[in-house]
Amino acid sequence: MNNAFATAGVQVEIGSNIDAPVELVHIATDAEARTIATRHSIAVTDGASATLFETHLGEGDYLSNSVIDVTLGTGARLDRVKLEIESREAIHLAHALIKLGTSAILRDFTLTSGARVNRQNGTISFTGEKSDAKIAGSYLLSGKQHADTRLLIDHRVPKCTSREVFKCVMDERARGIFQGKVVVQRDAQKTDGKQSSHGLLLSESAEFDAKPELEIYADDVVCGHGATSGDIDHDHLFYLCSRGIPDAEAKSMLIGAFVAEAFDTISHDSVRRELARFAEKWLSSRKDATQ
Repeated sequence: MNNAFATAGVQVEIGSNIDAPVELVHIATDAEARTIATRHSIAVTDGASATLFETHLGEGDYLSNSVIDVTLGTGARLDRVKLEIESREAIHLAHALIKLGTSAILRDFTLTSGARVNRQNGTISFTGEKSDAKIAGSYLLSGKQHADTRLLIDHRVPKCTSREVFKCVMDERARGIFQGKVVVQRDAQKTDGKQSSHGLLLSESAEFDAKPELEIYADDVVCGHGATSGDIDHDHLFYLCSRGIPDAEAKSMLIGAFVAEAFDTISHDSVRRELARFAEKWLSSRKDATQ
């Protein structure tokens, strides 16, 4: 679909260390129902580093179809942060294709809070030894929103490390899905791969589905996965309320602490603070809705 409909995109090559974030902002204006397709190509060359801040927002009824193709050279580093806050009438489809060269470092975080239907695919491929990737994400969903993440980590070469951490919050009738698959190829000895996904359900009608997968063909590896879902810990809530903290504020504190682990993977301080403020506003809106 993206190849058929793509009409815009950027091609960026980063050849040095850049301190300020590079921003890709996608804005859909209010108009008739339509498809908007973009395709980007990002290359971080040998020894270079950068932060990429990708934002998707808009108004009205539309389908957003976005593909980003990223290549990291030898010793390169990329901190990628994606903020998906599309219109609540929109559909968001996305695929990130990322290849890591030798000794490359990837820090990837996605915050999903917009669109009525959301499907994000990620394919992370290790093509050089001693590379390290940390992929994290968080859902903040309410109403009848549906968010689906499918992530494939492909360990093709030895001595690489991958970590996946997803912290997802669903309220009302929202549904979150996470399917993560780690593949360790036959030659990828000394692989270290771990995956965890956790869903916090704020209502009885909210839903979180997790499908962690490991497919291992090598014999000298350290791999594991885990998944949980449930309500707020009422013992913790009671503890805070017994100290004089109002119930709504106590819940906001616990939810904020729950998603903090995923946010901590963002190394750029100003970006992390901005996203934390966004999460605080979302939590405040949920508190107002329940009063």
